[in-house]
Amino acid sequence: MADQHAMELIYSLVGYPCETEWLEFKEDNKDPLRIGEDISALANAAAFHGRDFAYKIWGVKDTTHELVGTAFDYQHAKGKGNQGLLIWLARQLTANAHYEFSQIASDEGKRFVVLKVRAASGQPVCFNGIAYMREGSSTTRLAAGTAKESELWRKLQRSDFEYQIAAADIPAAGIRNLLAIDDFFDLLRLKQPTDLDASLLPLEEQELVKVQDDGFYSVTNLGALLLAKRLSAFPSLRKRLLRVIRFDGKGSFDIREDQEFDEGYALVIPRAESFIMSAIPAREVSEGAFRRVQHAYPQAAIRELLINTLVHQDATVTSSGPLVRIYDNRLEFSNPGASLIPVERILNAQPKTRNNGLVRLLRQMDLCEEGGTGWDRAVEACEMRCMAAPKMASSEELGTTVTLYAGNAYNRMKKSERLDALYWHACLMYAQDESMGNQSLRQRFGLSDERKNVLAVSRLIREACESGLIKDEDETAGTKFKRYLPHWA
Repeated sequence: MADQHAMELIYSLVGYPCETEWLEFKEDNKDPLRIGEDISALANAAAFHGRDFAYKIWGVKDTTHELVGTAFDYQHAKGKGNQGLLIWLARQLTANAHYEFSQIASDEGKRFVVLKVRAASGQPVCFNGIAYMREGSSTTRLAAGTAKESELWRKLQRSDFEYQIAAADIPAAGIRNLLAIDDFFDLLRLKQPTDLDASLLPLEEQELVKVQDDGFYSVTNLGALLLAKRLSAFPSLRKRLLRVIRFDGKGSFDIREDQEFDEGYALVIPRAESFIMSAIPAREVSEGAFRRVQHAYPQAAIRELLINTLVHQDATVTSSGPLVRIYDNRLEFSNPGASLIPVERILNAQPKTRNNGLVRLLRQMDLCEEGGTGWDRAVEACEMRCMAAPKMASSEELGTTVTLYAGNAYNRMKKSERLDALYWHACLMYAQDESMGNQSLRQRFGLSDERKNVLAVSRLIREACESGLIKDEDETAGTKFKRYLPHWA
C-alpha cells in the first residue's frame, strides 16, 4: 500500500466517532497473541457486518483519534518463540485468513502501521484453533452455540462469490483500464456521462465496483466476469477464461486450434458464438430458388449451451474452467460444478443458478433470458433438425458436460439415443401444455406415416413406458388415441 494511499485511508477512518466492530486503533501494543486474536475477530466481524475489510491501525489514540505515531515495527516484531511475527501469525491462523500489513511515514515524520483484514469467507477465521469476534470495541471469544455464532455461520454460508473482491485499491482512472465501461453503457442502451466519476455510479449500483473506505475502488468478481478487458488481469479469475479447442478427428489427440477468450462474458458471448459457428462443418442447401448455408449444428442450440456453460459454472472451482471442444462428430460444452437441478428434470424445472447477478445483467443486455428455457431451446432446435437430443452428464467430481451430436437421423441413432430423444420430446410437449403421441414423435424423428414407421415408434414408446421414462396420460384411452407424459408429471 503506497504511503499516500495509506494516509488517505487513515484520515478517512479517524473520522469515525469511535472504534467499531471492524475498526480498531492502537498506539504501541505489540503483543503477538493480541494481534492474532484481533485478526480473527476483525475478519469475522467484517463478515458479520457485511463489510469487505476491517482495519487495525497503530499510531492513533483510541479515545481522541489523535495521530501520534507508533514505535511498533511489524517487520522486525517477533511472535512466540522468537519467530518472526509474520511467519508465526501465518502458522497460527486458519488458511482463510487474508490480511496485509503496511508501514507508513507521514509528512511530519510519524510512523503508522495499517493492518487490513479481508472478511472471513466459507467459515470463521480462527487463531490457535479459536474463533474470535469483536463486541463493540473489544475482542472476545466467539462462544459456540450462541445466536451470534449461528448468525455468523448463516452469513458465511450465504456469502456470494460474485460480490467478493477481485481487485482492490484502484483509482477511478484505473477502473477504465480494467473494465469495458463504454460497452456497459452500450449494451444496456444507456447514455454515458462524460464525467468518469458519474460513469462509475451505475457500476456501483450494480455492485460491479465498490468504493473503499479510502476513496479508492475495488472491482468485484461480478464486475470482472462481466466486463473485464482482460480477465487474466485478475489472478483469482484466470481459470474463468472460456477456452475453445478444435480437434482433428473424433478424439482428443490432434489439436487444430486452441482459442482462449480473455474478456468478460458480456464481450465474449457474441465473439465465441461466431468463432464456434465458423469452426463447425457447413454446407449449402437449396430452398426453392434460394440457397443458404446450413451448419452441422443448429445455431440456437450452440448459443444456449454456450451461455449456460458460462453462467451456470461453479466459479469457486480453481482446477478447471468453461471449455468447448469441437470434434468431427460432436460438440462438448463443459464447466465446473454439478447441475443444481437433477439432469432428468432440467427441462420444465424452476431455474436455478449459482451466479444470479451475472445472469440478471446478461438478461438486461439481451444476451440471455433468465427464464430457465436454455435447455428447452437447445432440445427444440435439435428436434427441428431431427437430430439426436443433447446429452448431459453431471457430477461434483467431473462437473457438467453437454454433448451435441452431428447428423444422427433416426436410422443411425442407437437405441439409447432414440430413448433420450423420446424422453426430451415428452418433456418439451409437457412444457407446452400438450402430450406426446405416436404422430408427434414421428414428426420429431422426421419419419413418414408409413405403417412400418408407426409400428417402429410404437415399439419405442412401449420400451420407454416399460423402463419408466414416460407414462400414459389416460390409461383408459384406446391404443390409437394413447398420449404420454414424462414419468414425473
